Amino acid sequence: MSNSKNIYEYLDLDNLDMNRAYSLEEFEIISDQLKYRTLIIDDEPIHHFELDKSGKLIPMPPTVFRKEYAVAKIVAQLENWNKESRQKGVVTSSQGFKLESGEVVAPDVAYTPRDTCHGLDDSQLDSFQGEPFSPTVVVEVEDFENIHGTKFNKVDLKFKNVYFAPKTSVQLGWLIDPKYEHIWIYRRDARRVKKRTWSDLDGEEYLPGFTLEVAELEWQDPGSLEASDEEEELEYSYSECDQSFDSKHLLMKHLRRDH
Repeated sequence: MSNSKNIYEYLDLDNLDMNRAYSLEEFEIISDQLKYRTLIIDDEPIHHFELDKSGKLIPMPPTVFRKEYAVAKIVAQLENWNKESRQKGVVTSSQGFKLESGEVVAPDVAYTPRDTCHGLDDSQLDSFQGEPFSPTVVVEVEDFENIHGTKFNKVDLKFKNVYFAPKTSVQLGWLIDPKYEHIWIYRRDARRVKKRTWSDLDGEEYLPGFTLEVAELEWQDPGSLEASDEEEELEYSYSECDQSFDSKHLLMKHLRRDH
């Protein structure tokens, strides 16, 4: 009988001990089972966990629709920049990382540069049991009706004590609240967290040439985005090509593929 099978037999998801430390193998088995079911912890549905450096499970509630909308917009902007600038890094959403400091975390959005991704082995790509590594940029999306409350303090400490722990490679962090239009910028070795107005974000040297357009993260009813019959349909073209396209995305795709 394999060790993994033994672990499956004694891990009772309905009676997890939240005060004990779990091994990485146990954590992966629990995470795998949560793909097919939901736990209720403290009256809140839980779909996945993170793992702190002592091995204790950190319950993570499911993502609400407004937040996921903003996360998807950030991922789309980053991925477009990544392709168009030929960075060849990797943009991920809720990807789990085993950090150099020992935690397993899943930032809402992360960017891992090409140099870090190069040479990752199967144990790093397919499990959390390989050598640790971390992204360069992390983004968390939350709403804070009270920026002096427990919820904000919890996320703030996650940036300071987990993402920016001494051994990690994280250099830049954004905490974005598109509902109440707040932004906090975290940088390694910075004395203070920078809180700024609701305006576009510069990727600095870690995302060279990238600007996050924050207006795109604000919830918009899809019905309000439909062009009226009276509006002129835009066409996009390139001077060295005789084709035209009805979206900038299709034009860029055509240029990358055929020019």
